[in-house]
Amino acid sequence: MFSEGGDDDLTPSEQGVARTTRRAFLSKAAGAVAVTAAVGTTTEASTAHAPVASQRGIYNVRDFGARGNGSADDTVAIQCAIAAAQQSPYGGIVYLPVGQYAVSAPLVITRSDILILGSGSLATMGGAGYNDGNCTTIKPAAKWAQGGASQPSCILFDAVAAGIGLNRCGVERLAILGSNLPSGTQMHGIATYGYVGAFSVTGCIVGSIANKASCGITNTTSYWPTAQGNSIIRNLVQNVGGDGFDLASGDMTMEHCHAQICGGNGISITTRAGDTRIANCRSDLSGLNGFYINVPFGQYLGMVQLANCSTQRNIENGIRIINSTSGKISPVYLTGCVFQGDGRSSSRSAGIRLSGPVMATITGCGVHVNTCDIRSGVPLHAITIAADGVSPPVMLSMLGGFYNAVMGFCDKIDAPVTSDIRVYTYTGSQWDYNKTPTLTTEL
Repeated sequence: MFSEGGDDDLTPSEQGVARTTRRAFLSKAAGAVAVTAAVGTTTEASTAHAPVASQRGIYNVRDFGARGNGSADDTVAIQCAIAAAQQSPYGGIVYLPVGQYAVSAPLVITRSDILILGSGSLATMGGAGYNDGNCTTIKPAAKWAQGGASQPSCILFDAVAAGIGLNRCGVERLAILGSNLPSGTQMHGIATYGYVGAFSVTGCIVGSIANKASCGITNTTSYWPTAQGNSIIRNLVQNVGGDGFDLASGDMTMEHCHAQICGGNGISITTRAGDTRIANCRSDLSGLNGFYINVPFGQYLGMVQLANCSTQRNIENGIRIINSTSGKISPVYLTGCVFQGDGRSSSRSAGIRLSGPVMATITGCGVHVNTCDIRSGVPLHAITIAADGVSPPVMLSMLGGFYNAVMGFCDKIDAPVTSDIRVYTYTGSQWDYNKTPTLTTEL
């Protein structure tokens, strides 16, 4: 039945108040109409209060009727816990103990300062064995329906529905498995909609979502201004039909994340994602590119930096740095990255592909070929540059590294190591070439 625990730090009289309050809340929730697919709509159950819980800022979903047994539909109970946390002036933590929680509609958050917190070990890179029963798992049911929610996502932070920007929200230590979903059902694992800043996803696993339009973790949005200061740390996305990570947030930090066997790009950084730092991340066996970096000029004055990242056996390119509009891209820096066995789809694919008018600085990186790809006769290139219907790359600066490929370099690159220093001036709308500096040596 419902948990009565968790009050050990309260006085006997406070414990009595807590029990009475929870029973009243659950009685009210039990009499409410079951949550429809439009979970984002407030129900009678979601307007009840849990004042004792709010004193501590922790809202245990078991106290709101969640069973966590993998069969009972826990959508109403979890959404009621979220509603109670949202009614606190300080927000709160919605806590899901170890268990498997079946849901039939999006879990929607519409205010700042809400953390969805599970229990169990942090995600690890590689085959994590995520369905071992020793962590908090949310498993959407086959009848899962988006309803009136703004985005088809299992967990949705919806700033548009709130009518204001959201800040300081996040998800931590959860696994989301979509293995019960039909392939025709679109559902992202974790998503934001509208301006959701200072947003974090930490130690989460998203996997087994067959739909090709579904992403594991995404914060892309058509709204302006772009959210700022998000962090995506130590997450695994595995066996998702679309992109593993599809992100568009300024001043974003991404570390120790792994995309594996995703149908689209493993890690996609799209427009308005300037000043993004990515470190120690990996993308393997993606249907498109391992990393896809697309930051056209004029969208955001900033840069994208990748350090100590790696790829392996992605179908198209290890990394594709692209600008699909005329003009100059914000600088993209690659340092200490390794791209192995990528670009198996065609002779034009590569470990590193510069596509359109881009600017790239590559330092101490490596491109390697798997022996199985050599046997297949695929003419893999280490680096390819191409206009791709727009215009050629603006600048490529390379320093150091090891580039081993079947056919070496493609198009304009004819040496494994080059060094180029150029000066660009930002004029308010784009980067303009200034001059190549004169180097002098003083004795």
